[in-house]
Amino acid sequence: MVVWGRLLVLGIFLVSLAGKVRSRQAFREFVTATGTLLAVGPGRARWLGLLAVVAEVAIVVLVAVPVTASVGFALAVVTLGGFGYALVRALRREKAAPCHCFGASETPVGRRHVIRNLVLIVAALAALGATFAGTPGGAEVPGVVIAAAAASVCMLVVVRLDDIAELFRPVAVRR
Repeated sequence: MVVWGRLLVLGIFLVSLAGKVRSRQAFREFVTATGTLLAVGPGRARWLGLLAVVAEVAIVVLVAVPVTASVGFALAVVTLGGFGYALVRALRREKAAPCHCFGASETPVGRRHVIRNLVLIVAALAALGATFAGTPGGAEVPGVVIAAAAASVCMLVVVRLDDIAELFRPVAVRR
């Protein structure tokens, strides 16, 4: 469980971080979306955007090191909670800003983004609990391979959630 959680959280936050810092334009889009979602001015949005990037870097570093993984999981829970708060606030205000969680996106924030964050919070809490329960991190190759495969599939579903949802959207039929 700990290996799966570490790989999942590490992968999710690496992809999220890459989406935000791959270019100045991508970061500007993220900051603008943050300001729109939270209804704050450009100055505050820039600070919140920078704080999000710093938190994501810290999570990646902390989770990558076995000794500090539990601190990384806790920070992931807090960070995902903050992101979830921003999403819920935007939904309540009926703001149709796009979610730039994993880079450029035109998909407006929706309930599925809140649910996705809740699922990630539960996953990070489960991994955190496993570290405190003394569940072995697993050094056996088959276990690590299975954990890596499972984490990769989960990460792919989370990162491509909007695309997957689009596949199942009803198609309007013209007569």
